[in-house]
Amino acid sequence: MRKANFEGKFLSKLSKIDKQDIEGFLGHLVREKSFLEIIFNAMMDGVVVLRPSLEILYINDAAMELLNLAGRRRIVGNRIHEVFENRDLTELLTRFAIGRQPVQDVEVELSTPEPRWVAVSIIPLEADQGQAAGGAVVILRDASAARENEETRRRAERANTMATLAAGLAHEIKNPLNSLQIHAQLLQRALKDEKSRSKKSDRDRLMQASDIIVEEIQRLGHVVDEFLTAVRPTKPLFQRANINTHVERVGTMMRPEVESRGTRLTLSLDHDIPTVEFDPNQITQALLNLIKNSLDAVEGREDARIQIRTMLADSGYLISVSDNGRGIPEEQLKLILEPYYTTKFSGTGLGLAIVSRIVEEHGGKLDILSQPDKGTVITLAFPLETRPVRLLDQKGEG
Repeated sequence: MRKANFEGKFLSKLSKIDKQDIEGFLGHLVREKSFLEIIFNAMMDGVVVLRPSLEILYINDAAMELLNLAGRRRIVGNRIHEVFENRDLTELLTRFAIGRQPVQDVEVELSTPEPRWVAVSIIPLEADQGQAAGGAVVILRDASAARENEETRRRAERANTMATLAAGLAHEIKNPLNSLQIHAQLLQRALKDEKSRSKKSDRDRLMQASDIIVEEIQRLGHVVDEFLTAVRPTKPLFQRANINTHVERVGTMMRPEVESRGTRLTLSLDHDIPTVEFDPNQITQALLNLIKNSLDAVEGREDARIQIRTMLADSGYLISVSDNGRGIPEEQLKLILEPYYTTKFSGTGLGLAIVSRIVEEHGGKLDILSQPDKGTVITLAFPLETRPVRLLDQKGEG
């Protein structure tokens, strides 16, 4: 505001200022402008300055190169929709620059002249007197190399996870297979024995053996289904919607089961979160897994409580599921996301691995805080703008 006041005072007294002083002042401004342009054009990051109308006020050489605009004329003075070809970028700038909401390192994929990822940060500017908005400074950083390194790391992690899952699957299948073999042999011997088929006690024993075989086959099917859910790359079907509304639906769905087990379920929702892109089915599955884990953790405790919370954060939003259950010892926290690792008597140990995969495919991160006998908080952190994650079976990988 001080700069605007200085300019106003200077212009109001312009007619009274000596011509030589004006020439000196203008010469100083021209030299200062040239100096600043040299600095901005030496930067590795792209810089674009926008007016409140989304008209381009300034663009440096790095931004021209990143956006494949080198050689283009008539950029300054035009609106972004007339210059930038990438629709995702123009939508991002329109939504956040006009909304005066700062954004940090949201990644956008550019397709020209070759696929490239750019991290976009938006810094709103203060409005001049009498104006509702003040435009924005946009910083563009080439994120292709960092993203390629991240994808290499993800591939290595997924390969390691696949090996762990395969070993765990073999172990999980071995027990029911042994049981199936024993009871199938009992059936074989009994069916060969004419006398055993005529006795009621033997018929009951045969029926019991056949029931066990059916149960073990169902258990095998469940183990295989869980395995496939954990390892099969599934591209999220993103929809733009209100995440709070979706969390409320999950809460309504689970409330009868939670309350029937003597546990109180509460929701704390941050209504400042804008509409975001997510896969409703995958987020539902992740929340159901977390709530069921919390239900097991609070079993038998007085004043058992589970809370689902949403919260707006820097360039993203959080969903957390917390409980006042038995908690997780520190030595187990390091292993809790490992496939087939479980602290429960029953279960495959794939629940959190599935949640972790869903969060990863939404471009987010999972964090666990826990204290024995006090409870656990599992937080899912998502970006406001979803960053697609390339899965192993896409584009011929894996």
